[in-house]
Amino acid sequence: MARHKTFPARRTALVATLGVATMLGGCADRAKFPSLARRPAEDIYRTARATPPAPPPAVMSEGMARRLADLTAQARKAHSAFESARPAATRAVSAARGAAKGTENWSVASLAVARLESARAQAGLPLADLDRLEAEASNRAVDGSDADLKAVLTARSEVEALVAGETSVIDSLLSQLAG
Repeated sequence: MARHKTFPARRTALVATLGVATMLGGCADRAKFPSLARRPAEDIYRTARATPPAPPPAVMSEGMARRLADLTAQARKAHSAFESARPAATRAVSAARGAAKGTENWSVASLAVARLESARAQAGLPLADLDRLEAEASNRAVDGSDADLKAVLTARSEVEALVAGETSVIDSLLSQLAG
C-alpha cells in the first residue's frame, strides 16, 4: 500500500517541476527572439495575391473563324435541301392522310418524309465537329482567351436551331401520317 501512496506524490512533483520550467521559459529575454509583428514582405504578398491577373485579350485561334463558317455553311446548305423537299413531303403526307399502311399513297409519303430525315441528318453532321471544337475551346478558355468558346457556342446554337426546327416539321408530318 505504501507503493500506491508514493505514486500520486511523484506525479505532483513532476507536474510542479514542469510548471516551474514553463514559467521560467516565459521569463526569457525577448530581445533574442524575432518579433511576431507583420513584416513588409507579408503586406506585399497579401496585395499581390488579392489583385487578380488581367484577363488575356480575347483573340480567336488561327483558322477557327474559317472552320466555324464552313460548318455553319454546311448546315445551312443541308437546311436548304430540307426546305426544298418539305413542300413535296407535306403534299404527300396530306394525300396519304387516312390511308392504310402499305398503300401507294402511304409509301410515297413515307419516302418523302425519309428524304426530309436524310436532309436533317446532313444538317446534324456539323454538330459532331462543333462538339469537338467546343470541348477543345473550353479547355483553352481555362488558361486563356474564351473567344473561341464563345464563337463555337454561337455557331452551335445556330445549327441546333436549324436541326430542332427540322425535327419539329418531321415529327408533325409523321404524326399526320400515323393518323
